[in-house]
Amino acid sequence: MSLHARSDLMSVAVPVASGGCGTTHTRPVRNGAPAKVWRLDCQPCETYLKGGGRTRLQYTPGDKEVGLLPTQERVADTDPCWSATEESIPETPDERVHLRRRKQLGNEELEWIKALAAARAAGIDIPANAMWLLEQNFDPRVLKGTTECPSGHENAAGSKYCSECSKPMGGREAAAELPAAEPVKLSLAELKRRCKERGLPDYGTKAQMMARLGIA
Repeated sequence: MSLHARSDLMSVAVPVASGGCGTTHTRPVRNGAPAKVWRLDCQPCETYLKGGGRTRLQYTPGDKEVGLLPTQERVADTDPCWSATEESIPETPDERVHLRRRKQLGNEELEWIKALAAARAAGIDIPANAMWLLEQNFDPRVLKGTTECPSGHENAAGSKYCSECSKPMGGREAAAELPAAEPVKLSLAELKRRCKERGLPDYGTKAQMMARLGIA
């Protein structure tokens, strides 16, 4: 077993008289910076920090509606700067403020996205000041409803193939879905049929249509 320290705690020392080992434990340093996670592996100090030998009175008010009576229990007074698991490491005051602010901004951005989608669906033009505000927080391509192919060509969002180079918009994964080896000897009619199936132009020479289909 071990304990995990809060991120702003740099050292701890539990006197022998209190049940600790008396040694000062410090946060490890890796590559010139304090380790993000500090695990304290010292049984005497761990027992003390978990509340060994110390108790406090905890009051449970109960609930008359469900028939639960008020109770009092003596429980260990665990140090608030330590936790038994990495997932439950206590947050510092700065971390709490930062996370609260990020959650607030995230909720605001989600509301902006919903409003933008609703306005687009209703065919309403986004006012200039509102668009300026959106552009400060989102990639302009998202606001324009465009995306890029693997070669960097801009296309309308939802396009399956690039209108410039005919490459699949899904990038490598989409390309991997294509047959590993396309036959090179195809008739003009077959090339036109394949172009139509993929929503590509079906005119031009055989070489041009093969290029659109990505056939060598």
